[in-house]
Amino acid sequence: MRKKVLQRGIAIVTLICMAGGLTGCGCSREVKKTETQETTTAAVQEETSDSHQGQKISYLTGEYVPKKQAQKRPIAVMINNIINAVPQSGISNAQIIYEAPVEGAITRMMAVFDDYEKLKRIGSIRSCRLYYPKFANEWNAIYVHFGQSKYALDFLKSGAVDTVSSLNHEASFYRESGKVAPHNLYATGAALESGIKAMKYKTEYDKKYEGHMQFAKPGETITLEKGRVANKVELGYQINHPWFEYHAKDGQYYRFQYGEKHIDDLNNKQLHCSNIVIQCVNATIYPDGKSLNMTLTGSGSGWFVTRGKAQKITWKKDSDLGQTKYYNQSGEEITLNTGKTWFCIVQNEYADNVKFSK
Repeated sequence: MRKKVLQRGIAIVTLICMAGGLTGCGCSREVKKTETQETTTAAVQEETSDSHQGQKISYLTGEYVPKKQAQKRPIAVMINNIINAVPQSGISNAQIIYEAPVEGAITRMMAVFDDYEKLKRIGSIRSCRLYYPKFANEWNAIYVHFGQSKYALDFLKSGAVDTVSSLNHEASFYRESGKVAPHNLYATGAALESGIKAMKYKTEYDKKYEGHMQFAKPGETITLEKGRVANKVELGYQINHPWFEYHAKDGQYYRFQYGEKHIDDLNNKQLHCSNIVIQCVNATIYPDGKSLNMTLTGSGSGWFVTRGKAQKITWKKDSDLGQTKYYNQSGEEITLNTGKTWFCIVQNEYADNVKFSK
């Protein structure tokens, strides 16, 4: 009886070993082989996911993009935002957008992007206000505009900023029939490329340029633990009454203005971004009684909004041609989530009109 039990036990152990379940019973080599295969597979997957051959981190978004695109200087295009000019064209391609008031509390935008060559229509394009080319310089961008206020003319002619404009290459622009001037001026990406080439500007970033903003590493997410809930962000601009709504599913803020979705008519897509930076500044009126003069040097307050939260920040800019730096309440430079960013310039007297809600 004992012999039969022993034989039965040996048989069971043999079956277990054949299945590779025990070490030290002649199955250890098979187990190691299986582990090696799994490790190799995992390593290949990791190498594939982490491999970015031919790519480089974008200065504009913090994301991996083709190396040629990452090294290319962006353009910063003045975009008309009066109701007669919407919907705009091509700006959903922009990685950075600045929005600030001009005369009569109307806002105008500056779209910054490096992937624009194939765009069939960009615009409508409007004239320069002095603070915009200074924003463009912070990104080492080529500034695109058509017309300018008299208060910006000296700066534009000083050589402090590279431009493609009505001042030096009017051939880059065209007017569309069916729309009323001055809201019918556009450019193609190819035409702007031609203008840049004609002006013999550098088409790659200056070697000394180290970027403007600090971004999270690709794949990482920045959350503002101590921030205020900001699922809806109202900017307080008086004419277009814009706001953003946060979608937790994709971590994006979707843009609305004039009571409806803010759409790019080239692809019928709603504009959205990963980050919103609100910068509150002092503003005065020039002697003409209507043109705004924004104080961009010195320091001030603002908000950083991302991933459903808003956090108070401060900003500082030491010189007219320097970069604006943004700091959290601990005095550390803010870190943006990868993706697009919308910079909103708000006059201090209207700062209380900025609202955050659930």
